[in-house]
Amino acid sequence: MKITALELNTPTAYISVIAMMVFSVVACLGAYFLLNKIPAKWLCDYDEEPGEELLGQRYSFKRSGIFTSALFAIISAVNFVTFGYSLYTVIAFLILFCLLLITLSDGKFTIIPDQFTIALAVLCLGLGVLDLNGASAFIGKWWHIPLGAVCGGGFLMLINLISLLVFKKLGMGFGDVKLLAAMGLLMGFPRIFLMIVTSLIAAFVYVIFLVIRKLVTKSEELGYFPFGPFICVGFAANLLFFSQIDKLVEMYLSLMGV
Repeated sequence: MKITALELNTPTAYISVIAMMVFSVVACLGAYFLLNKIPAKWLCDYDEEPGEELLGQRYSFKRSGIFTSALFAIISAVNFVTFGYSLYTVIAFLILFCLLLITLSDGKFTIIPDQFTIALAVLCLGLGVLDLNGASAFIGKWWHIPLGAVCGGGFLMLINLISLLVFKKLGMGFGDVKLLAAMGLLMGFPRIFLMIVTSLIAAFVYVIFLVIRKLVTKSEELGYFPFGPFICVGFAANLLFFSQIDKLVEMYLSLMGV
């Protein structure tokens, strides 16, 4: 199966994109509903019991849903344009939906439910196998799939090891480790490292924002923020803009004489 981008040169194509965006808004509503209905234990650490904030309404669509659904609709439209009328689009949409759930849960409760990670891993493996036997946009060799998972999870485990030696505490949560391993099943080797760099850049931009906000508000601390949403940003960027990112890397390597 080849990847054929959707050409926006006919009324049918524009109608299809608009329909996808409308469907994405409905899916975002479903994400909020699902996050309010899943067992509270899913949003706790293994050794914790749910607090009061998990027993009532956890997410209000009125507060953040409009912005979130608009952003998700745009991302879904980009997905449709990137992969066109293909199975890639369907699986990628489900992957993006999982990323939405993970971003919302980790962003508010600093927890990535294992159930979401497992669903993401299955979808990434499915798209990885499809890509291996199709366009090979992400996976060139079959061993790129397991090696991508090992390198993804292993990278954060290495950070944890260094953090334990230097700071005597973990630097990354194991939810992030499992999440990056799941994503490695699709990103493969060596693209998983490019995805990690993209995630770090996204996190760095956010840190700059926090520093500027600290200077303006004169607050004492920058505050803690989960890394999971930035991993999702890096993954989505490499999934939807893989061609453009590859060209940038090639341009950079050529300038370096590699």
